[in-house]
Amino acid sequence: MSPIPVAVLGYGNSARTFHIPFLQSLPELYALKIVLQRPRSEGSTSPNATADLPDVQVVPDIDAALAALPENGLVIITTDNASHFPYAERALKDKKHVLVEKPVALDEKAVDQLAELARSMGKVCTVYQNRRFDGDYLTLKSLLLNDPASPPSALGLPTYWESRFDRFRPIAKGGWRESVDPESEGGGMLWDLGAHLVDQVVALFGPPETIFGTLRNQRGQGPPNVDDDWMAILTYPSSHPLPGDAFAPGTRLGGLRVVLGATCLSTHTDAQQPRFRVEGTHGSYIKTGTDPQEGQLKLGWTPRTHPDTFGVYAEDEPAALRLARLTTSQVDSEEVTATKPPKLAVGEIPILPGRYIDLYTNLGETILAADQSASPKEAADTIAQRLAISLEQVSASTRVLRLIRTSAKEGRVVRFAE
Repeated sequence: MSPIPVAVLGYGNSARTFHIPFLQSLPELYALKIVLQRPRSEGSTSPNATADLPDVQVVPDIDAALAALPENGLVIITTDNASHFPYAERALKDKKHVLVEKPVALDEKAVDQLAELARSMGKVCTVYQNRRFDGDYLTLKSLLLNDPASPPSALGLPTYWESRFDRFRPIAKGGWRESVDPESEGGGMLWDLGAHLVDQVVALFGPPETIFGTLRNQRGQGPPNVDDDWMAILTYPSSHPLPGDAFAPGTRLGGLRVVLGATCLSTHTDAQQPRFRVEGTHGSYIKTGTDPQEGQLKLGWTPRTHPDTFGVYAEDEPAALRLARLTTSQVDSEEVTATKPPKLAVGEIPILPGRYIDLYTNLGETILAADQSASPKEAADTIAQRLAISLEQVSASTRVLRLIRTSAKEGRVVRFAE
């Protein structure tokens, strides 16, 4: 079976760091044919797609890209946020599959429109939520899994989830993300890093019940309405009655509380930046620092060039970065009473390898399967069964992001269902 022909729209950091390396790592699935790069001014020092990719056709606009790409090809959209929805819509109407950078749109109704269009055309339309494949998140998911046929999970029922993407960048870079209007063009940190943090939570737990958010331009640089610091508190309904082997069987725990946020004025080293703190009925998980894959990609590594070490922390990295702290209750050690809480065991555990490439493998295999279908409906059913990141989940995440902004603007708790 021939590889899927691909057009990448945009040639900025996203395309060069997060997309083209994975296309090149999976030549059996993808063939990069076209890159959209606007004409460069004379003397420009910006990356040059023509020089970097001599075997790829470089075009100046989306019309040329769509015209050059065969039907059933894949369009990858890495341009500015405001262009994501219209470019995705155009590509789908042109009978192309679509992978679009987050956010795919700035409100959930637009996401739902794309989902319906993709279904009617029998095409894949998905979003590059690569942080679902961060090693620390995959590790955390493995500690939460609780198959009824298996022993209880290490963390048990989650009661508190804190997740942050903090940095120490006291001087704004001044790029478009820090300059354009958040509501009309998708500027600000909430639409950038927040899209990942909210997606991780919604993928695991579904939409929350209530949402409270704060947004501000903490550094006081650039337009005052463009946020560089935000926080959100999401709450979920109370738990089902606890089972008979729980510490207090039959009781209902207060619902999961989720705290998400990001700032540019967090004065920690990269290895010490808070990332996850998760509490559960059986244990807790604390992780600092970020996944290694982005840093490795910026060094020129790919899963193809470094198959054994890509996505894995180097042994000489600080232990605080390579390991997570896992604390678990010793349920079977002795009888637990109100005055004698369970003993706790504290240890450090290694982080699972990051797997961004799995997103691209799943996408390619889903496209090839859909293209074998006899009708658009059959293709849509195949896609629904196989695709890892669905627009239905992304729609819920987009609604949460929009309601965080509503809450911050109106100074109140909002309900997901309102």
